[in-house]
Amino acid sequence: MIVLSASRPALVAAVLVLLAAPATARTRCFTEAEVLAEQLVRHGVLLREASGRCDEYLPGSVKLWTDFNQSFGPRLLQQTERRRKVFQREFAKDWTRVMTYFDGRLVTYHRHYPLTLAYCTMINELLDENGKRGWKSFVEQAKTTQNEVLLDYKTCPPGTVPEPVGKK
Repeated sequence: MIVLSASRPALVAAVLVLLAAPATARTRCFTEAEVLAEQLVRHGVLLREASGRCDEYLPGSVKLWTDFNQSFGPRLLQQTERRRKVFQREFAKDWTRVMTYFDGRLVTYHRHYPLTLAYCTMINELLDENGKRGWKSFVEQAKTTQNEVLLDYKTCPPGTVPEPVGKK
């Protein structure tokens, strides 16, 4: 049995300090809304790039994307703006370079993804569903098809407020 007689009060004090920490502790992370914005932007890039390339396999793919973008372009723009603000907060010193890297990585990946009839059919089905069900469908798709965002960025625990870079 280990006796912590001298250090026990210090340990108890440390635990009490941690438990008394405010629920709005600040940390560097993405809120759930910011994670969703990143997922939506990435899903938009996927559908835009894929529809452009798939049009040769399945004529009309570009029109499906264009119709969706005409209907929901302002909402996509809002998400893109939200994403920009997150990058400015999280990567304050070089946010443009970091965001350009992520954007370039996404576009390059989708422009060079091997085309198959099955892939293009899947893209058209996603776009067709969005055309019928609207923004809600797009959001649902983005949450499942763009879940690698959860690996790329730390998600804030509930009740935390993201901390701007350089602030302690």
